Amino acid sequence: MKNKTALQAMILGFGQITGKIISLIFLFRFSNDLGSSEMTYYTYAFIPFSIFADLSAFGFIPGTSKATAQLIADKEDAKANDLLRKGTVFSLVIGGCFFIFLFLFSNQILSVSLFDGYTEDSFNQIKHNLFLASLSLFVIPLSQFYKGFLQGHLKMYPSCLSIVFENLTRLILYILIVGRILDPMDRIHSVFLIHFSAYFVSLVFLFGFVFSYYRQPRKRFHSLSYWFKITIPYGMTTMFFTIYQLVDSITLSFLLPTEGIYTAYMFETVRLIFLPIVLAQSLGGALNPKVNYLMHEQKAKEAASVALHCLTAIIYILIPLVVAMKYFSDEIYHLFYKQENGSAILYHISDLIFFFGLYKVLIGISFGLPKSSYMIFATIVSGIAKYILNVLLIEKIGYLGAIYSTEIAISICIFVAYFVLYKEGISLFVRNLKSLFFSLFSIGISIGLVILFRSVFFLGQFPSYYSVILYSVLLLGIYSLFFLMFRRIKQVSKEKISA
Repeated sequence: MKNKTALQAMILGFGQITGKIISLIFLFRFSNDLGSSEMTYYTYAFIPFSIFADLSAFGFIPGTSKATAQLIADKEDAKANDLLRKGTVFSLVIGGCFFIFLFLFSNQILSVSLFDGYTEDSFNQIKHNLFLASLSLFVIPLSQFYKGFLQGHLKMYPSCLSIVFENLTRLILYILIVGRILDPMDRIHSVFLIHFSAYFVSLVFLFGFVFSYYRQPRKRFHSLSYWFKITIPYGMTTMFFTIYQLVDSITLSFLLPTEGIYTAYMFETVRLIFLPIVLAQSLGGALNPKVNYLMHEQKAKEAASVALHCLTAIIYILIPLVVAMKYFSDEIYHLFYKQENGSAILYHISDLIFFFGLYKVLIGISFGLPKSSYMIFATIVSGIAKYILNVLLIEKIGYLGAIYSTEIAISICIFVAYFVLYKEGISLFVRNLKSLFFSLFSIGISIGLVILFRSVFFLGQFPSYYSVILYSVLLLGIYSLFFLMFRRIKQVSKEKISA
């Protein structure tokens, strides 16, 4: 069972990581072609759009996945097909409603998030960009609903492939069309239209997998109310990053009204740290229906074993990635972007890789358990704490205040998630704490050896990305060897004791 869960996570993770890599290639081309000054016209439209895109698909993937998995576990496939039909209509309607809302209230939304000193012309340009971006809201909710429905059937590969095709479409269209456009504003307009085309390609691809279920028998029931009861709690908890982004976009604009820092913090560095976070996101997505199924089948011990295996694995994976991101923050950031203070922001914000990654796995586990309602309360409290801490800290220590407030706020959710697991008889906190200390000890030795090696074999004559690749592989290789050696020693000790 653990191997099957890991396989599903690997499939989903492969698609998400590949999509992020292609997305970074696209951003590399786009940001270098556009330039930092014009990039703000894109960023200030994209950030509110991305927030409303997340809100429009409020918990759709995990909620639909769990609802579908529960119906299938109860041998109610016909009810799942009814949920598909009604959910499709609702997704289309909610997408249209969010588009209308963003269109009608764009002035108010932008006036809250824009930095001081913008002109009327720049405001109108950003407003027009936001309108073009919001066209994608007609597509995104239904696409997310389809992904959740298929994942509820434990079919991860359609989501994997759709993510890859979406990002490939975006990159190919940019190279073929936008690269020839010289005017910066026209280029930005074209990019937002390309976003819509990429989302639409993903939707059509997913529809090819879902179409057969439309033709299967269905049993009418109150499927939407059933779906809402599951999706809304999921939305409250899985939207924590969107909530934090919304708080940051509001507070940073008036507490730290510096255009360059806002762009680097809210858009550029967040994009970079989400590459490793998607590993945890894919694992959490695979754990959601699996743990729910095991608990439904009264297999609590097996669910505990899967949870321990996956949480320990993600801790051992995330720690070295955080260290590598910090160590190479200057090289990694300037490979894609050009802000002077961006690498320093990336150095500090990379801590969130561990916090967000761990919580995404915990969410996948805890929402398969009966006491998951605690997570809703924790998310609300953490959102309030995030806002209060932002107001208290940003004026004193700048963007670091936003980072520290996020770490404190999400720690509330992490501890509550461990409490939920403990109440269900799955005690993992102490074991995971031991894994965390061992991982930090191992990566500490590994980074020391890499620094020694780097001082002896200086590669300054080569492009920076060569040294990043070489020393990252060396760092992760030493860390893996250290970890495997420890496991072997532990295994031999157990064999001696049993003998």
